[in-house]
Amino acid sequence: MFSTFFRFELNYWLRSMMVYVFLVIVFALVLGATSSDNIQVGGSLENANRNSPYTVQVMFASMSIIAVVMTAAFANGAASRDFMYNTHQILFTKPMSKLSYIMGRFWGAALVAVVPMLGVSLGVLLAKYMPWVEAENWGPIYWSAHAWGMIVFAVPNAIIVTALIFAVAVYTRSTIAAFIAAILLLVGSAIASSLVSNLDNRTLAAMVDPFGTTAVEDITRYWTVADRNTQVVTLSGLMLANRALWLAVSMGVLGLAYWRFSFAERRLRSSAKAVATPEANTSVSEIPIASFHHGWAARVAQLRSQVRVDFFETIKSNVFIVLLLVTLLNASVALTLSADEGFGLSSLPVTYNIVDLLRGSMYAFLIGIIAFYTGVMVWKERDAKLDEVYDALPQSTWTIFLGKLIAMMLIVALVLCVGIVVGMIVQAFSGYTRFQLGLYVSEILVMDLMSMFFFVMLSMLAHVVSPNKYIGYFLFVILVIINSFIWSALEISTRMVRYGSLPNYIYSDMYGYAPYVQTVAAFSVYWLLFAALIGFFCILYWQRGKERDVRRRLVAVRQNFKGGLAGAVGVTATLWLISAGWVYYNTMVRNELQGPAELRALRAQYEKDFKELHENQPQPHITKVDYTIDLYPERRGLRFAATQEIVNRSDEPIKEMYLTFTDGMETTVNIENATLEHSYDDFDYYVYSFSPPMQPGQRLRMEYEVTYEPDGFENSLSRADIVQNGTFFNNTIAPQIGYQSSAELTNKADRKDQGLDEAQNLMPVLDPADNWNRRRTYIGGVNEWVEVETVISTTNDVAVAPGSLVRRWEENGRNYFHFKVDHPSLNFYSFVSADYKVAANRWKGIDIEVYYHPDHEWNVENMLRSIRDSLVYYTENFGPYKHKQARIIEFPRIATFAQAFPGTMPYSEGIGFIADIKDQDDIDMVYYVVAHEMAHQWWAHQVVGSNMQGSTLLSETLAQYSALMVMEKTFGRDIMRKFLQYEMDNYLRARGREQLKERPLITVESSQGYIHYRKGSCVMYYLKEMIGEEKINSVLRDLVEEFGYQDPPYPTSLDLVDRLRDVTPPELQYLLKDLFEEITLFANRTENATYEELPDGKFEITIEVVCEKFRADEKGKETSVELDDWIEIGAFASPEDGRRYGDTLYRERQKITTGQSTFTFLVDELPDKVGVDPFALLIDRMPGDNMKKPTAK
Repeated sequence: MFSTFFRFELNYWLRSMMVYVFLVIVFALVLGATSSDNIQVGGSLENANRNSPYTVQVMFASMSIIAVVMTAAFANGAASRDFMYNTHQILFTKPMSKLSYIMGRFWGAALVAVVPMLGVSLGVLLAKYMPWVEAENWGPIYWSAHAWGMIVFAVPNAIIVTALIFAVAVYTRSTIAAFIAAILLLVGSAIASSLVSNLDNRTLAAMVDPFGTTAVEDITRYWTVADRNTQVVTLSGLMLANRALWLAVSMGVLGLAYWRFSFAERRLRSSAKAVATPEANTSVSEIPIASFHHGWAARVAQLRSQVRVDFFETIKSNVFIVLLLVTLLNASVALTLSADEGFGLSSLPVTYNIVDLLRGSMYAFLIGIIAFYTGVMVWKERDAKLDEVYDALPQSTWTIFLGKLIAMMLIVALVLCVGIVVGMIVQAFSGYTRFQLGLYVSEILVMDLMSMFFFVMLSMLAHVVSPNKYIGYFLFVILVIINSFIWSALEISTRMVRYGSLPNYIYSDMYGYAPYVQTVAAFSVYWLLFAALIGFFCILYWQRGKERDVRRRLVAVRQNFKGGLAGAVGVTATLWLISAGWVYYNTMVRNELQGPAELRALRAQYEKDFKELHENQPQPHITKVDYTIDLYPERRGLRFAATQEIVNRSDEPIKEMYLTFTDGMETTVNIENATLEHSYDDFDYYVYSFSPPMQPGQRLRMEYEVTYEPDGFENSLSRADIVQNGTFFNNTIAPQIGYQSSAELTNKADRKDQGLDEAQNLMPVLDPADNWNRRRTYIGGVNEWVEVETVISTTNDVAVAPGSLVRRWEENGRNYFHFKVDHPSLNFYSFVSADYKVAANRWKGIDIEVYYHPDHEWNVENMLRSIRDSLVYYTENFGPYKHKQARIIEFPRIATFAQAFPGTMPYSEGIGFIADIKDQDDIDMVYYVVAHEMAHQWWAHQVVGSNMQGSTLLSETLAQYSALMVMEKTFGRDIMRKFLQYEMDNYLRARGREQLKERPLITVESSQGYIHYRKGSCVMYYLKEMIGEEKINSVLRDLVEEFGYQDPPYPTSLDLVDRLRDVTPPELQYLLKDLFEEITLFANRTENATYEELPDGKFEITIEVVCEKFRADEKGKETSVELDDWIEIGAFASPEDGRRYGDTLYRERQKITTGQSTFTFLVDELPDKVGVDPFALLIDRMPGDNMKKPTAK
């Protein structure tokens, strides 16, 4: 009998179109994701081959999640079909075993659920032949990857999901319960994703995920591009444990359902109340005659009744309650486990962050609720076979449609309100009581409710035009997918075509919504009117009666298009056309909108036209600037004027000067002895000719004025740096001198499409003999140590510019501030203005200040402390601080970074100001970022690298090292170990995402932050441990003395490495090559660890270790090299008092020359862990196996 049920289930589904529709969907998604960057499944493919083993298996893993709904359809169908069609009453009378029935149905459904996953392999294999793909992005076919994709993901996940959903469906005999089980599986996957942000939770996260995607992310976490192109995930280690766990759980649940299943008919619960029987002679009053009421009062009453019935019928159902609880469970988990500040830290639960988390965790489920219940409402009467009666009632179609629409929106609003309550509860439990109810209302009950309204209208339309409910569900999903992907795939930028698309906006406590109000309001009106037109069409097309023929229904639409309805449609259509014209005029005419393709073509043409002619032509340098800046925050206006002195530092006359103006701003320029020769308006590029030519050493005067006034509104806000409260911009809006190589295309495919050679490097090659680029800095090109004065005015705000405040005054209702930089500095300055509160301190004549929004005082004292501690360490070890002030200045969370300018360090509202640092084990990210930016006052603002590879080693890496030293002095070594663990993890993870080539630290590109920040931290701290802090600091002092504020040639990374080589002992010279000149990695582990207690109470520890050393190329391909390294061995005591690490009992450096080594040493107490590289200082993909708990001999 098993084979009978199994074959029947298999044949039933294979004859159904559903299987092949699902197969096509999977195929299409994978085909699109592997052949185009505009469609992503499981994230970006980065630089790996499009058909690499990694790509294939990520596709299998990701599609397993998407396929849950498909698998749920098969599992539920197999489990519920007999009960749905009432055939079970006949079937269960036949002689068959429970095992055959349950297992036959189950295994048939599970096998069918694997079929759509074949679309993954088909999609990857056929994507290579699409006409738009680049052949070099494809490698050889790894059939093993496809096989293991099926073995590791497709088959196990089909079994797991089918078993769990089948068990629920066969036990409850409810379709809804089965799909709720599917949603719970998705929640489990979301919980796993939330856990991953904390390194300590990685294994737990991998085990919690029922689909294995988190496990594969963990296994491939440190895969390089070469690894991704060649290696395959198999059933071993963590992946095997995950698969075994969830197969066991699913089989256990299925077994439980099997045990509880019975062929017997379930008895319905009878009511305990007896029904009263009327007496025979009971008199009956005369039945009143019904009267019909027409007019608006009756229509409103009908509408109210329709809303009441649909709304309360829905929210009282067990299904809705369960769906609501599942949605809130996922939201609660996301709110509780979020770690958005880096290093495993969370922000304070400020309301705008809670809103963002609610959106990320609730809205996919909310769209699912909309999709499901819209279909239920539209088809309710037909599903109940009451449509003929209902359609004959004297009720207008518009009251039926509008009633269901309002009921659906009330349901959405209810879910959103409950989400708000959950958010406030999380805030309260965190001790945060600044709830900002107005912000909850505006964000969730206005903006998000409107976005959900667009989904509701689209779903209503899908069901109204569909011949049945399930096609309506399918059509809605297809419409959402098309609307989400097609416009970006076609590179259409205007929001006028993507249904329901509103401009992206970012709320800030500093400016509220002010910069975005006009554009968001305009697009909201535009799409609301369009949605209203959809609603009118739904009313006209609404099916009343049995007619299903499309042509006849369209005839009925024309017939019904009359009277008040026609007038309403006409008015709405007219208003929509007016709105469309207004939006088009503002976003396409008054403000030019350029699409991605047009921008790429412009950038390519710029390079073709000017690179060879202009890039290496000598240009004037700036030596002195006097800024006059007027801000008009109420209208977001700006006047940025300057008079500057330029000088010819070259050895030859300069005939032409090349200037690039800022797009979207009006710029006028007046240059002494120069006239405008050529205008290239498409590129905002202008050529000025000197007459006579500017002679070597000659100084000339240059004046310019840049003005900005918003003109109407844009498709998306372009100048988010100029706002009503919190303006933050820098002097790059001034005319930029020389050819701008930063405007060139860097993407390999884009360059090829535009007929350009592949970019080998983003920066000029490291070459100390390259005098041209050594006379330029990597930050500002034709730069100079510039004298700067600024007079900046605003209305009621506090404006801040670099330097000391010389004078402040009021004039004509405006505040004026005069600043002067205390020491000629890098020509890289920022200007900030807002309604600030100021916290101040002093250290040795230096003003320490934090300018902050009045409601953001949480971490201000910590920032002041970090500035002071940084000044103490840096002045003592590197040299004097050249400014009379050190300022942290808060700016809106439009961007989330901190940046160093001379004496001033703007710091985003969205990071450190709201960081939540609670435990002694937490990494104080606020303190660290301030220390890093303070370090830039030496590394970049005193010593700045040449315009070539490796320059960020002198700025970002040294700033990292400096911050680490300040942190270690303040927080101790334990925090440093945790910090470096995150830094190493970030470096190793990012290697696989490298778009170009991984560089050694000495030739790092300026865009390779994972190298100069993350790897740089690990390298410099390890070098400090090996040769000593004082030796490194002596080298850094020498760099400042030789290159600080000096004229060209500027230093290169070789200047640092050569000096480090001079202070490194002969036996450790190999470190300079390993750390800076090569990409070196280790694989160290402790194989065995034992102890023996000696008579004197000490313990003899014996460890057997394996050490391997590798060199990697630019793609991550590793080659084993011989060991001849000094590597530490050590022992730790058990952690106490809530500490993360125990005390160090033993630490000694050993010369290791072979792969396997045995060491014996004595300690005074029994250690908790012993092993090799105990502090995980070497770059090792698996530092967790370095240490081992010793066992008795």
